Amino acid sequence: MLLVTPLARADAHTEALDLIASMTAALSDDDAPAFLKELDKSMPGYDRIEHAIPELLDQGPIACSVQPLTDAGDDARRTLDLDWYMEIRNVSETAPIVRRREIIHFRIEKHDKHWRVTSLDPVSFFDPHDFTHR
Repeated sequence: MLLVTPLARADAHTEALDLIASMTAALSDDDAPAFLKELDKSMPGYDRIEHAIPELLDQGPIACSVQPLTDAGDDARRTLDLDWYMEIRNVSETAPIVRRREIIHFRIEKHDKHWRVTSLDPVSFFDPHDFTHR
């Protein structure tokens, strides 16, 4: 019986990281629907991010690197702090490469055997870049 709890936590940890990997892959693959499907539509800021992600992806190729800093919780709810680096290469050759790096705070919950992001902060990290202001 003691082995069940650590294994459940390890599975939940792995599943949480798989969720984040899916989100970063969606950004790299220019796949807004795949990114958005990982989010709970009732999460704070969903409307903003629902519009921001397609606009961000329209700006050009995106590369991400994510380093987990913290991961706590159980097999139903988890909180994660992620050191998220994102590079946006605008389709215009004269536009600069935009580099962002920030600690993103995630809350995720398991619903019907699937993890969903129920909160992420700051949502503004995923806003499209304003290339008119250099």
